[in-house]
Amino acid sequence: MPKDQSNRRKMPALFGPSATRGVEVLQELLTELAFVLLPRGMTPKRFNEMVRAAFVQVAADISRLRNGKVNQSRVAAQTGLSRADVKKLLRHQVSSWTHRSQSPVERVIEGWRTDPEFAARPGKPRRLSVSGSRYSFTRLVRKYGGDVPARAVLEELRRIGAVVDANGAVLLQASPSIRRRYDFGFLSPVLPALVDGLRIASNKPGPKAASSIHRLNLPAETNVDLAIVRDRCISTVQSMLDGLAHSLGTQAAAPRSRRPPNYSFSVTILLAENSSKKNHQPQ
Repeated sequence: MPKDQSNRRKMPALFGPSATRGVEVLQELLTELAFVLLPRGMTPKRFNEMVRAAFVQVAADISRLRNGKVNQSRVAAQTGLSRADVKKLLRHQVSSWTHRSQSPVERVIEGWRTDPEFAARPGKPRRLSVSGSRYSFTRLVRKYGGDVPARAVLEELRRIGAVVDANGAVLLQASPSIRRRYDFGFLSPVLPALVDGLRIASNKPGPKAASSIHRLNLPAETNVDLAIVRDRCISTVQSMLDGLAHSLGTQAAAPRSRRPPNYSFSVTILLAENSSKKNHQPQ
């Protein structure tokens, strides 16, 4: 048997069952993210731009030379992007992503508010007939909605409460869904816990990760049961954290040196109220 063929047989498969399961888990995570982000204006194209920028930034930190410069060829090799894309992503600020890649609904809303044909003045959208050759919603969508039918855009605007119907006409109005666009500040409280979990799982794969992550599911049949479980969990968790802070904080009250500590230990507890799948709707 040729030597190179023998070596190939000894090499493990690059993508085995564990890799397939890993992709499925990652897809579940991305699905949950999409469930939360989509109602707030995040689109696949926008998300892709941010992900590309994030991957390039991490690869750049890894590939930084001693003189501080980034080895862009190495970044391209790690990310699979072209060197031209790497250079572009390193040069531009990610903060500009909110002004690009608008969805058809967003383009329609912006045109409705700014285009003199559909707005009496900037910020004062006209009342539009649903169909017609002039001052019509159909014409507005044809101009700003791309290849998306006017009916689909109108249904989405109705779903988010952005339009009011009146005798065959529609009027744009402010809605909570529009005001929440691009407001991702709600992620701030859970970001540290998410980062901690990801670091534990990546640094301690398999059973070792389970030793640092503990989960308890408590059933509740009624709203009264849920309220009792919620109050008991909140009080118990607060007592535990206060006790840890007091006992361990007292020992660390007199540090041996003034230098900042090399290590820290985080205790993060999330209390989540879950409903059945059939009642699981985005908020």
